[in-house]
Amino acid sequence: MPTRPPRNPRRARGQMPERQPHDLAGPAEGQDGVLSDEDIYARLYTAIARQQLPPGTRLREDEIRQIFGVSRARIRTVFSRLAHTGIVTLEPNRGASVTRPSVKEAREVFAARRAIEGTIAREAVQHATKRDIARMRDHLMRERDADNRRDRTGMIRLSGEFHLLIAEIADNELLRRFLADLITRESLVILTYEQPGRPSCSNHEHEHILEAFARGDAEGAAKLMIEHLDAIEERLDFGDRQRSEIDLATILRGSAES
Repeated sequence: MPTRPPRNPRRARGQMPERQPHDLAGPAEGQDGVLSDEDIYARLYTAIARQQLPPGTRLREDEIRQIFGVSRARIRTVFSRLAHTGIVTLEPNRGASVTRPSVKEAREVFAARRAIEGTIAREAVQHATKRDIARMRDHLMRERDADNRRDRTGMIRLSGEFHLLIAEIADNELLRRFLADLITRESLVILTYEQPGRPSCSNHEHEHILEAFARGDAEGAAKLMIEHLDAIEERLDFGDRQRSEIDLATILRGSAES
């Protein structure tokens, strides 16, 4: 996603990345207990990335200002940053809301992912160690568990994290950050257009990708990745969905503890 705090020094190979706001992480308060703009940004970003604030949710300026105990000006600054990432929409006389992607925007997200994820998968296979393969297997076990529990939001989150894990293994930080942006945007696409009772992402397809990694088949992994993204897009229903009311205070205050 375009503009975010890029403080993320290069990590040793094989270590999980420090959890950043754009990696579905939760923020911490400053030492004096007062939330910084970065904390507020991360808390809102996290709630959107974790699908707690679905597409179309109105982000009422006065309510959020009271939740965080800060000025309207600071909330507007945070909204502007979120709008720059594409996950919040600002409209004159209407204020801010979680972006509800149009069909065109949804198609563009998938086109962008296809443009980079074949390369990411290919490079990841070339860099992958036995430990990396083991981490991928462990992640797929968690995906299967979420699937068995019919945990829809958990499946969407874990699916995105699987793709980010592959990008981390590829050891290309720029592509990983770009992909993190696209995955959060895609989560909004899925929440908007996923067909009821028909999960958009199949962990069986992830298993096929893992098998290509285990064989050391870089071209096969790249091909399977593109086919996987095509399949996700094809399973979506680009129609309208009804939305329920959201309790912003419960979600945004609770995200600090998760």
